Amino acid sequence: MTRLFLSNLFLVVALNLLVKPFYIFGIDRTVQNLVGPETYGTYFALFNLAYLLQIFNDFGIQNFNHSVFSKHHNLIPKYLPRILLVKLILALGFVSIVVGIGLVIGYRNSILPLLGVIAINQVLVSMVAFFRTNLSASGYYRIDSSLSVFDKLLMIILVGWIIWCADPELEFRIEWFVFAQTLSLLITLAVSWILARAKLKIKLSKLRLHTAFLIWVLKRSLPYAVVLLLMTFYTRIDGIMLERLLPDGAYEAGVYAASYRILDAVNMIGVLVAGLLLPMFAKLLAKKRSVAPLVNTGFAMLIAGSLIVSVVSIYYGIEIISLLYTGANVYWGQVFQILMPSYLATSAGYVFGTLLTAHESIRQMNRIFLVGVVVNVLLNLLFIFWWKAWGAALATLITQSLVVTGLYLLCVRRIGAMLSGAFLGKLAGFVVLTIITAQLSYRIPLPWVVQATVLVLVSLGLSLLLGLFPFRRLFDPNMID
Repeated sequence: MTRLFLSNLFLVVALNLLVKPFYIFGIDRTVQNLVGPETYGTYFALFNLAYLLQIFNDFGIQNFNHSVFSKHHNLIPKYLPRILLVKLILALGFVSIVVGIGLVIGYRNSILPLLGVIAINQVLVSMVAFFRTNLSASGYYRIDSSLSVFDKLLMIILVGWIIWCADPELEFRIEWFVFAQTLSLLITLAVSWILARAKLKIKLSKLRLHTAFLIWVLKRSLPYAVVLLLMTFYTRIDGIMLERLLPDGAYEAGVYAASYRILDAVNMIGVLVAGLLLPMFAKLLAKKRSVAPLVNTGFAMLIAGSLIVSVVSIYYGIEIISLLYTGANVYWGQVFQILMPSYLATSAGYVFGTLLTAHESIRQMNRIFLVGVVVNVLLNLLFIFWWKAWGAALATLITQSLVVTGLYLLCVRRIGAMLSGAFLGKLAGFVVLTIITAQLSYRIPLPWVVQATVLVLVSLGLSLLLGLFPFRRLFDPNMID
């Protein structure tokens, strides 16, 4: 299983590294530079509002579906059409709720249509993810990996053409960016449906509403829905609070969004790893086999990569932000420096949270996430008024660190010891050596780009020497598939 995980991980990471960085830094970043931090900050707050209400769109069905069908994928042809109909019903209510809450909290009538389209895009994202999880649960990991980048590839073509090939006199509008997302997601959804129907033998004749089944699915998905709500709340409420609470909230939300975009970009690796780990954890647990080798492999790779990214961001944050954004200043860089170390916590959380989901320890996880929500809101209420976007970034760092500590302790208590003393010793050594490398490279009398490159290359070499990136396992003849 570890070898299967690694081989598919390298494929999905390779595909995403080819497409998503270009989308994030070539398209999304350029859009913010074109429309300005205030306009993009408003879009960021609207997106976060729709994302925050995702519980009404999905109700935990995706995670429930992925976890259960990974163990019993022979049931997919029978139940997928019924669950699809449930999601369509939820989607209609979700769009209405998002627009209604937007109206209640004070968004102008001119903003509400844009919020509605953003909500529709969230529905399309959820539908694509639904078909992908069913394909992944059935073992079609490579198809799932390819679909993970398809919409972004289409966005590069559509928005790239507007930015670089259309009339240069046109003033780019944020609405074009949102509508391009809609078209890209519609095409991706059509492709996903065609592949799911062909590979999983889905029949539309079974697309009928069964009231008893609807109630059963919603009841079984409820704990997963609470997970989705709580996680979304403490990771997305900050952008909304910044935009709504401060007189210059749109600008501060834009500053925060500039750094959060990069955090989202590096977090895509954790999302991809979690997507591969969930069905594999579920299969191992169902067969009562040890998950420790897979946990150690996933954790080692994510934590080594996230440590390198965090250290580079701390030492060269101001330079990185100034390079990426035309209106950036030292303050933007300071927000980035305090936000990016939270990547360490989120990376670990992708492993332990995924394991607990596969173990179906949902109610226990929800208690941890509830604490995270309370802490995050209280910290944001204090820090945003004191330090604005920098305060929101600090609140994120503290909250994520607290939550991942709770998740790890819960894994130890519910499933058993996860990380060996020898492994933790290697990790501690890697942390110390990476910081020493950063201090030395920072003193090299060369441009910062060269210094940062030296830091990354040496740190990667150290991680290989310490066995944190276990490439040799791919070619180990004794590896159990």
